[in-house]
Amino acid sequence: MKKIIITLFALAMMLPTKAQMTPEAVMGMTPDLPSTAALLNYWKERNDPLRDEAPDSYILDEFREAWNAANDQIQDMQAKTLAPGMQRNAMAGKVAGTNKTAGEVANMSEAEAKALAMSTMQGRLSSMGLSQADFAKLQSSNLSDEEAMAMASKVMAKQTGGLTAKDIEAMSHMTDEERAAFMQESGLGESMTAKMNADKGKRASSQKQYQLVTELTSLGQKELSLQQKAIGMIESARKEGVALFDRKYRKADERFRAEIAANQIPEKPEPGFDVEAALARLRAAESGWFNNMSRFYAEYIPMYRDAVAGAMDCCRAQLLPVKRQHKEVMENLYALTQSAEYALSDSIPFEASSMYFELSEKITEFELEDELYPVNE
Repeated sequence: MKKIIITLFALAMMLPTKAQMTPEAVMGMTPDLPSTAALLNYWKERNDPLRDEAPDSYILDEFREAWNAANDQIQDMQAKTLAPGMQRNAMAGKVAGTNKTAGEVANMSEAEAKALAMSTMQGRLSSMGLSQADFAKLQSSNLSDEEAMAMASKVMAKQTGGLTAKDIEAMSHMTDEERAAFMQESGLGESMTAKMNADKGKRASSQKQYQLVTELTSLGQKELSLQQKAIGMIESARKEGVALFDRKYRKADERFRAEIAANQIPEKPEPGFDVEAALARLRAAESGWFNNMSRFYAEYIPMYRDAVAGAMDCCRAQLLPVKRQHKEVMENLYALTQSAEYALSDSIPFEASSMYFELSEKITEFELEDELYPVNE
């Protein structure tokens, strides 16, 4: 076992720091899954009723030890190489609606934070053409229809460069020539054109941000689907194992277990009780049960191991590329917005390698006793 840990440590030391912290490197540190033969032998040695000596195989204990050692090393590597950069990016990102970074906000006093919140709210209201008094009226829930219409008109005027609901109502009764004249004489044509030109860059930026956020949502759905697919492979294998047992092995299992129960040797046998004959029947029933279960596990273990390996491969071959696209989109959003919300893109691909690593531990859960013999049976 020490050899496995020393080998993992030596490999990690040979890698440069940046190479260590890649999803592929994390996946590469995952211990190899035990073979189907090793798993079957492990089960047999621990369940053979006629075996008196201690098991020779400790394959799952060795796997867990190697897995825990790798996990500790991965966590240490992340803390030393990945986390500091992510923290710097997060602290450098802008807090939504402000021109302050997350680091600056984190170092503010309570009074400064309240002042920033008030200033941010006022800025948002101003961008909508509303005052703090208008906001107070909105919160009061006592707004009349006229006041609501007036506020809507303010917002429209701010967004369009001066056009109000009253102007729209007036122009609805005009001819095309009259509308053109009204727009020119009132100055609305010039002010609205100026507003459109001023907002052109903002609209392009907003459109790009919308496209990126939409793409991020789509990628999130793909990621969830692939994660469910990977987990579903293992869950399906367990269900198929129970179905296999019910179909081919349960009837014999029930018969042997009934025989085992019927041939238990009492602590104080009645006179004339043939202990040797009962013991022979008990041993035969136990041997029959063991052989039946061994055949079952010989058929089931390859199914389960393939499912675990397939789930891990799904993370490597399918989930990781999508996570890398997710990272790229987040980087583009950060470049566009400087928002702290998009500052942690470096961690995204590692979500695939973390799942890969964690799923490998499922190999230690290959036994099906809980499903084959439910507690409420």
